[in-house]
Amino acid sequence: MACPWFIFAGGGTGGHLYPGLAVAAELTALAGRAKIVFACSNRAIDRRILDPLSYAVVPQPVLPIPNRPGKVWRFFRAWLSSQRQSRQMVLDLRPRAVLGLGGFAAAPLVRATARAGIPTALLNPDAVPGRANRYLARRVDVIFTQFDATADRFAAPLRAKVRAAGCPIRKGFASADRAEAVAHFGLDADRKTLLVCGGSLGAEAINAAIRELVRGLLGEFLEASWQVVHITGRSRKTASGAASGDPHVQCLEYCDRMALALSSADLAVVRGGASTIAELTATGTPAVVVPYPHHKDRQQVLNAQPLAEAGAAVVCEQTAEPLAGPLGNVLREILADPQRLADMRASAQGLGRMGAAAQVARWMIGRWPEALVGNGADTQNRRLGL
Repeated sequence: MACPWFIFAGGGTGGHLYPGLAVAAELTALAGRAKIVFACSNRAIDRRILDPLSYAVVPQPVLPIPNRPGKVWRFFRAWLSSQRQSRQMVLDLRPRAVLGLGGFAAAPLVRATARAGIPTALLNPDAVPGRANRYLARRVDVIFTQFDATADRFAAPLRAKVRAAGCPIRKGFASADRAEAVAHFGLDADRKTLLVCGGSLGAEAINAAIRELVRGLLGEFLEASWQVVHITGRSRKTASGAASGDPHVQCLEYCDRMALALSSADLAVVRGGASTIAELTATGTPAVVVPYPHHKDRQQVLNAQPLAEAGAAVVCEQTAEPLAGPLGNVLREILADPQRLADMRASAQGLGRMGAAAQVARWMIGRWPEALVGNGADTQNRRLGL
């Protein structure tokens, strides 16, 4: 019997792709002969994350829903093209199951496979469903969420589909070793580490605040016992280390070893994406969460709320005023109080949920014949030209 394909649909940010990669790894571990393809967006970040891996990759022409009328026609052309591509993938691969990863890049494939009667599920790790998941929810069989309360954000008839499994996290986050992380990043093992990361695409407001703080408030802590690892994101302005010249500030454009980065951190400054929140709990890393301010539903504030209520994080909201002021005030309070930092870490370590990836993978396998499960992995080191 031929081994079936499993499609993971979505992308555009690491926050969409990384939970899918966690599920793909579990699916391969449970059913090694499975074939996996990622139908992603055309954004460079997708290829940067997926190209080093062994999975088949199919970029889609689909675009986000435009905010300006002048871009509507371009959006519809891309949508129609993606729909044709999705229908062809369904005919060619006949996938056993499909997992939508959220975001605009999930919509064409999920819509096509659901219409074809193929078992289809959604990942919705954010506290509030986004536009794409709200659109797709009525079409799929199951909706996997991170938070119990997310079920109430869907229409009443759809809530029976929701399973609060947690956010799928790659296994490396649970086993990351601080000593390995210190060696990997070339850090001083005798200093505490402040990790700054605004997500896979970066966050210029956070970058600008850290540039200013390194030259000012953080300077006193850098002179004493701290060091900074600043992941700036691609195509961003001059980062903190280059601006300050401080030997205890290290800047990276991108980090593909976030498990190590978080395990090295005594405190992290991050956005409030769902994957980031789950990864903080997996590594037991205390954090200052600066939610993305332009979501009307305040989803990143809500994502961070359980950590804040447990004492594992402090939420510092970004307003119209320069972020360096409020962020500096929060950092000063925490960095100057070792006991508070220790208490935050203890709280974070009690929040992790590591079974989500396996639960989703088991659902995808479903009634696939047991004789084929666990018989060794095939690599998919080719790129499909559909």
